[in-house]
Amino acid sequence: MTRRAHRAWLRLAIAVLALSFAVAPTAAVAAHAQPAANQFLRLTIDTVTPDVMTTTSEPLVTVTGTVSNVGDRPVRDVVVRLEHAPAVTASTSLRTDLSGNLDQYQPVSDFITVAPEMARGQEVPFRLAAPVRSATYASLDIDDPGVYPVLVNVNGTPDYGAPARLDDTRFLLPVMGVPPEAGAERSGANTLESAVPPDTTRPVGLTMFWPLADRPRLAAGQPGGTAPVRLIDDELATSLAPGGRLDTMLSAVEFATSLEVDPAGEVTRALCLAVDPDLLVTVNAMTGGYVVNDAADAGAGTPTHPGTGQQAATDWLARLTALAQRMCVAPTVYAQADLDALRRVGDPGLSTIATTTGADIVDRLLGTTAIRGATLIGDGPVTAPAVRLLSDVYGPAGTVAIGAAPLAGPGDALDAAPATADAAPVRFTPGVTAALFDPAVGAALGGAGTTPETPTYLEPSLDIPLKQDSAVARRQDALGAMLWRTLNPDLAPREQILMPPLVWNLSADDAQSILTALASSIRSGLAEPRPLPEVIADAAATTESAPLPQGAQGNPRGRFDDGVISGIAAVTGRLWGLTAALTTDERTGLTGFSYTDPLREDLLRALSQSVPPDARNGLAQQRLTTVGRTVEDLFNAVTIVNPSGSYTLATERSPLPLALRNDLPVPIRVRLDIDAPPGMTVTDMGEIVLPPGFLPLKVPIEVHFTQRVAVDVALRTADGLPLGEPVRLSVHSNAYGKVLFFITLTGGVVLVLLVGRRLWHRFRGQPDRADLDRPDPIEVALAWDDGDDGHATGDRATGAGQDRAAPGPDGSRGRRTSTTTGGTGE
Repeated sequence: MTRRAHRAWLRLAIAVLALSFAVAPTAAVAAHAQPAANQFLRLTIDTVTPDVMTTTSEPLVTVTGTVSNVGDRPVRDVVVRLEHAPAVTASTSLRTDLSGNLDQYQPVSDFITVAPEMARGQEVPFRLAAPVRSATYASLDIDDPGVYPVLVNVNGTPDYGAPARLDDTRFLLPVMGVPPEAGAERSGANTLESAVPPDTTRPVGLTMFWPLADRPRLAAGQPGGTAPVRLIDDELATSLAPGGRLDTMLSAVEFATSLEVDPAGEVTRALCLAVDPDLLVTVNAMTGGYVVNDAADAGAGTPTHPGTGQQAATDWLARLTALAQRMCVAPTVYAQADLDALRRVGDPGLSTIATTTGADIVDRLLGTTAIRGATLIGDGPVTAPAVRLLSDVYGPAGTVAIGAAPLAGPGDALDAAPATADAAPVRFTPGVTAALFDPAVGAALGGAGTTPETPTYLEPSLDIPLKQDSAVARRQDALGAMLWRTLNPDLAPREQILMPPLVWNLSADDAQSILTALASSIRSGLAEPRPLPEVIADAAATTESAPLPQGAQGNPRGRFDDGVISGIAAVTGRLWGLTAALTTDERTGLTGFSYTDPLREDLLRALSQSVPPDARNGLAQQRLTTVGRTVEDLFNAVTIVNPSGSYTLATERSPLPLALRNDLPVPIRVRLDIDAPPGMTVTDMGEIVLPPGFLPLKVPIEVHFTQRVAVDVALRTADGLPLGEPVRLSVHSNAYGKVLFFITLTGGVVLVLLVGRRLWHRFRGQPDRADLDRPDPIEVALAWDDGDDGHATGDRATGAGQDRAAPGPDGSRGRRTSTTTGGTGE
């Protein structure tokens, strides 16, 4: 081999070694981001003590956890160690420091052995401890307050493999104050001098929403006034009962705002209950008894079974009513509907219901006055369509949209500097301003609890894996994120909104830790309460304008399909058309709007952001299908009773008898649409108010023929929407109409003329020409006598007739003889 060839092979070998070293950390990162099928070990954090470091805390951070062999082979030489990174300086780092590159982490000390060998399925606990700072011992090197990323690293050697990093887990450690150094004197001036308190010269105005919401539970396709109330499942019964999710959320805020715990009311002023009106409507309905569908996606005719949460609903609603009397309550968008999707639906009435009716529901069901002037967008992004919708709904009165600020992730630029969300209020339109929160903080709060979810407003590049991390690690991330701005006095603005996901599933420990951290930040001087009315007033007064958000901010996987949007638009249009025709039933007081309103609310539930993004379109289509069927049934409930035989009209003006049927519980305004054949005239009966039940009608008509014809009759709303099925009537007319009239009239005239002619000649003593062709007349004699004869004679030649009677013996008239022209008769 020549020297040149030898150098070439040497360069190739060096390149391969360099590539292997470069690829190794990347593989480890990928393994952390999404555990591979061949993962060998898994780390779980069980406790972090203290969870928030203060100047009075022990100067030692202790982490306990568990190493589990989840692979398909034993692992030898299992070792763990703590690593730390500098304080977070940008809000994007609250996400990126928990995933991705490991270069920022430095070991605190050497590895310690957890187990010489771990068999498949084996779990081994570990405990790691390190001082916050120390000049003597290995420490976390934390000298100032801030939020610090901490990592636990586990290495091992799988069978048939080499030593490698097999897993790691990371969390944030918030340090509100640095305690004295380990080993320092615990009394006198030395202790005060060695501790590092936080900078409280620029406290943050803090507003935190405490959500009370749930996924839609009312079964679709149930109009108002229908009993009993149906739910798709009975999970609310568990959630409202002691120990359930909604009970835990309510209990935590009840305790944190109680007089004993918060005597000055500081936490109470900083908190505001974010209540979904749909949850209130559902829980209130449960208090009167309810049933549960045997199949979640079934319609009105599905089998049901009794619900078990009536008492739990009654108790929970009573507690919430009492709590609402002493603290802020703000409604969310109804059923947490996606405003972007609502704008695409394009129905102003549906948009108005979603954004404006919630406060009235809160007032009515909780007996308090809800905060108005703010629109809690919730877990979705603030988009241009959403802003336009709010501008159209509120007009000059305006509203303050509370949503996530835009925040771009690192993208493809490796040298891109970490960014911090600009949470200053802005004005999008003359009527719509926005009070924004940091999406990285909101996403960290969403990671806490038992069912972590990443909100769709977060850019995908800032998404990090959550579900393989323990609940303790995710709680630490939430605490660090919510305290991060208060621990960075140079950040502007000095106001912060904390908006967790609306369907927040916290354990009791999670809720207690988060509310304790909120109270600690206020009492330490890092923050001060900022009630929601102040947020609304400051945002409404802002003159800082901003262009409408461009594109689909956030994660596109939460977007509703066009098929769902167009289907909701079609059903909504038909439903409004039917509602416009309905009136009020004076017997029950049920109005047409109240009767159909639950179906519109169903359509809002179909667009709920509370459903996980991957399941939204499927569940929305199920609910839409059920509502569409129900609306079609409502149209078909108003019909014309189809006769079994045919109608026979006695005269040309005989009315056409009909019977209308209304199976709805409210009256409806209808019109008859009769397709009459030529020769039939139908009188328009105008608008008919059809009450529930049957209504017989007689339609005035006029026919001008004698035959059997088919008459098509349809029923429509007052605005022309078809109702029920058209009916074809078989009609037989015996009337001759105008032809018979004219024939009869002509015959009568001829008869009168002939009679008049005869009388004319008779009175003048002239023969009638009509008699000239007759045979000789027979002389008719009418006689009477009492025994004597008389006779009458006539002179044929003269045509004169004489009438005489011969007197009888007693002087009476005897036989009468009449003589007429042309003959003589006795």
